[in-house]
Amino acid sequence: MLGEKRSRNLFAEETGSKASEAKVPEAKVPEPEVPVLEAQVPDVPENEESALNNQESPAQIQPPPRRDPSVRHALFFQKEETRSFSEVLREVQGYLSQKYSSLVMEDGTEESKHQIRRFAAQYIQNQRIAVEGMTTEELIDRIYSEMAEFGFLTKYIYGDGIEEIDINAWDDVEIQCTGGVTKKLEEHFESPEHAINVVRRMLHISGMVLDDASPSVLGHLSKNIRIAVLKTPIVDADVGIAASIRIVNPQSMKKEDFIRGGTATEEMLTFLSDCIRYGISVCVAGATSSGKTTLLGWLLTTIPDKKRIYSIENGSRELALVRRTDGKVVNSVIHTLTRDSENERQRVDQIALLDMALRFNPDIIVVGEMRGPEANAAQEAARTGVAVVTTIHSMSCDATYRRMVSLCKRAVDMNDDTLFGFVTEAYPIVAFCKQLENKQRRLMEIMECEIRPDGSRDFRPLFQYRITENRIENGRFIIEGAHEQVNPISESLARRLMENGMPQDQIQGLRSMPEKERGVEV
Repeated sequence: MLGEKRSRNLFAEETGSKASEAKVPEAKVPEPEVPVLEAQVPDVPENEESALNNQESPAQIQPPPRRDPSVRHALFFQKEETRSFSEVLREVQGYLSQKYSSLVMEDGTEESKHQIRRFAAQYIQNQRIAVEGMTTEELIDRIYSEMAEFGFLTKYIYGDGIEEIDINAWDDVEIQCTGGVTKKLEEHFESPEHAINVVRRMLHISGMVLDDASPSVLGHLSKNIRIAVLKTPIVDADVGIAASIRIVNPQSMKKEDFIRGGTATEEMLTFLSDCIRYGISVCVAGATSSGKTTLLGWLLTTIPDKKRIYSIENGSRELALVRRTDGKVVNSVIHTLTRDSENERQRVDQIALLDMALRFNPDIIVVGEMRGPEANAAQEAARTGVAVVTTIHSMSCDATYRRMVSLCKRAVDMNDDTLFGFVTEAYPIVAFCKQLENKQRRLMEIMECEIRPDGSRDFRPLFQYRITENRIENGRFIIEGAHEQVNPISESLARRLMENGMPQDQIQGLRSMPEKERGVEV
């Protein structure tokens, strides 16, 4: 350790100079051939004592053995000069920014992190800085976490079971855990300025800048972590910053997890999986935090290895669809990302990637989320016969198609009826997810849009979650309800599935109603 190296050097200097210059009273200094008695050694500093014992001459003094770290810390740090952590952090950040600005601005490589820790530790030790309640190592660790990582947020961002971190203000931070439980954190930032600096470091990873000219920013920390940020003047100065950090791990869920948690029944999950498997486009709709991306991620894990997948995601990659066995890739996946740029020639949007997708001979195109004019390109791809799987923000299955129409109109000047006909043809199946009042997630409905021979549309609910009662018990919100199959699939959808290879017995099961409805109670 750097601290240990410095300690050894200091001891070496002292033993080579101070110890040799130490003046011992002549009356008590023995002749060289006379053994030195313990009682004859005068009082000397601790670091010199071991050097004088059992030595024939000061010139032959050897460095003392390595001491306990607490002893070294006591030598370097003066407790009476302790300061607050925020003050120390600002001082160290200012020093490193001035002396090692290029290092501070690097993109978080292991080497740059190591250098930040080393230089920060060196400065703390040279300046004899101490913070009350922290050991030297603890202070260095926390400084490093603030400079190279994201302070107290790091353990939540990269921890297990965390889906969202909401920063409402510099002193108001809450997390949402898997299962919908929300907790207020006791920890918070040191000040509004501290919160802004930490979030700026996060955004730097994705090449985004947060300042007065750009007080509203969308960015990402890694392929599955998205961040949305607002700062002053959009939020109040005493708030500092507001941010939402979304951590998406769609493949962490298994079919059994959905069933056990009451999100959906096995029949519903199998139906959606089979639709994608046999070339039927599916749109998963819902509001923010409804679980639609989690459901989409699981559905994509069920795609057979022989099916070729082309994924398109906006800015950050949340899906990890490549599968390996014994180090070899066993499926066929192409992951693509949009790229934002002030230079129009360098900008790559979802529309461009959708146009490119058809040239890669995909069986399934995955559009991470439809939020703009790319919805028109997606529906056009779906109408070519390629299965398109996507998500969209919507409030119901019925509303999903109207939402698609409004997004398509951002790209083309076309009347609503024509676009409505296109999107209903493109997506025969819509699944709607919802987070209930008690924070539990439910697949509320799976709906088929049947196109009749005369061109009319029949919206056919296939599965639904029906709520039977809402009540409050001991301050806890209780929702009772059950999933049920309400209609079989249409003859036209059965015919398409048959043409795409679905076995006859599976189709027959979807065309008939179950003997008894199966439900899951909250």
